[in-house]
Amino acid sequence: MQHKSSLLSDKSSYIWAIITGLLSSSCCIIQLVLNIFSIGCAGFSILTPYRPIFLSFTTILILYTITKYGLKSKRTLIILLISLSLSSSPELISLYNQGRITSNSEKSLIKEIEIFVVQIEGISCEGCANRIKTQIDSKPFVIDSKVYFNNQSAIVSVIPGNYKSIDIETWVKMVDFKYEAKVIQQYIESKY
Repeated sequence: MQHKSSLLSDKSSYIWAIITGLLSSSCCIIQLVLNIFSIGCAGFSILTPYRPIFLSFTTILILYTITKYGLKSKRTLIILLISLSLSSSPELISLYNQGRITSNSEKSLIKEIEIFVVQIEGISCEGCANRIKTQIDSKPFVIDSKVYFNNQSAIVSVIPGNYKSIDIETWVKMVDFKYEAKVIQQYIESKY
């Protein structure tokens, strides 16, 4: 009888490590999954202020599990990897949205680039920023885009002469009517 209850507690530390890891990334992972299925933002960004608490619980649960079972257990390693992946996903998505993870070799072949700096109101999480970036990147003649959740802005690089400010603003609005985009700067940059 006691053996069954210890099995339950063993599984619960693993399960809670994954749950708190998921909650610490809920502003990103859950919304990205919903975005893939075209459901849109589900309002999980309200959990963002509580992310440090969820990260603390995740860390405590991971340390408890490692202390109790060691790193030799395959289950412990898998839970550790899942929890760390979930917990670090907002930072990884932010790096992707800012263009720091991808490389665009096409950009180096172009001699002139038209840059649009866009202020976007309504971005409530990295998942929202990712939706906007995906929309912008899908357009022809777009070389690169960077969308910043922290200061609610975007930098869009295009081949010159193809788009106007209203086009960029419309693309953002097409993602969701809650976003208000305004091009605040537009210029052409020459590469030599």
